[in-house]
Amino acid sequence: MTKFDDKLVIVTGAGSGIGRATAIRFAKYGARVVTSDLNKDTAQDTVATIEATGGRAYPYAVDVSDDAAMTAFAATVYDEHGAPDVLINNAGYTTAGPFLGHSVADWDRIMGVNFWGVVHGSKLFGRQMIDAGRGGRILNVTSPAAVLPIPLSTAYCTSKAAAQMLTECLRLEFAGTGVGVTAVLPAFINTGFYPNAQIVGLDEQQGIRGRNISVLAAGLVARSPETVARNIVRIAERNPAVAPTPFEARLACTAGRVSPGGARLAARFMDIEGLLGTAERFVPDAILRRLDAAAARAVAARD
Repeated sequence: MTKFDDKLVIVTGAGSGIGRATAIRFAKYGARVVTSDLNKDTAQDTVATIEATGGRAYPYAVDVSDDAAMTAFAATVYDEHGAPDVLINNAGYTTAGPFLGHSVADWDRIMGVNFWGVVHGSKLFGRQMIDAGRGGRILNVTSPAAVLPIPLSTAYCTSKAAAQMLTECLRLEFAGTGVGVTAVLPAFINTGFYPNAQIVGLDEQQGIRGRNISVLAAGLVARSPETVARNIVRIAERNPAVAPTPFEARLACTAGRVSPGGARLAARFMDIEGLLGTAERFVPDAILRRLDAAAARAVAARD
C-alpha cells in the first residue's frame, strides 16, 4: 500500500514530457489517473502505457485555456470518477523570439495555456476538493523562468511569473481547507517542449538554427522527465509551498532571488539572437549551413 493507492490524480498536458512521466509515476503507486491533453491520441498513448503494466488511467482531450471546455471537463471527471485527490496543472506552451515580434494573439495563446489554464484547473478542481472535505493537493508546474529573465522569452517568463504568484496566493487562500497548493519549478528537462516552441519575430533560418541549438543543448545537459516525475510524487506527499526541481533548478532560483542583477547579467550571455548574429557575421555561410545540417540530423536522431 502507498499513500496514493486508489487516489484520483488529474494531470494536464499528460500526452508527453513531464506530464506523461508524472501520470505514469502516480499510476505506478496505485493512483487512478486522469490523463488530459489537447490531443486525445497522445493522452490515450499515456493511458496505454499505464494499462500495459496493470495501472488504471482514463484519457480526455481538453484545451486548458478554454473556460467553457475546462468547466465541462471538470464536470465530466466528477460525474465519472468523483473529486480528485491530486491535481497537477502541467500543460504548458512556449514561444521564442523578440518582444516586439509578438502579436496580441501570441500573448493571448501563451497566457491562455500557462496562466489561465492554471486558473481554470485550480478553481474548478479546487472547489471539488474543498466540497468533498477530504483535503487534497494542487501542484502547479511553473518554471525558474518565473523568477529569472530569459532573452527572447519575455512572454513565457511573464506567463510563468503570473502562474507562480497565483500559486503562492492560492496557498494562503486555501490554508485551513486541507488543500495544499505547491509551485513546482522544473528546469533543464529534456522534453518535447523546445522543438514544439513557436518561433516569433525571427527569420526562418535563425528560427531553425536557434531551435536546433536549444534541442541539442537540452539533450546534452538536461535531466529526463522521469527525474521530475519522481520528484513531483514526493512533493505531493510533502506539500511544500515552492519546490524547484531538480537540484540545478534550486540553484538557479536561489541565484535569481539572492542576486537579481547577477541573474540578468548571466541571462545576457544566453541571448540566442545575439549569439546567432555574431556567428553569422564572423563564420562563413557555407560552414554555418553544414553546421545546421549536422544539428538537424542530430535532433532528428534524438526524436
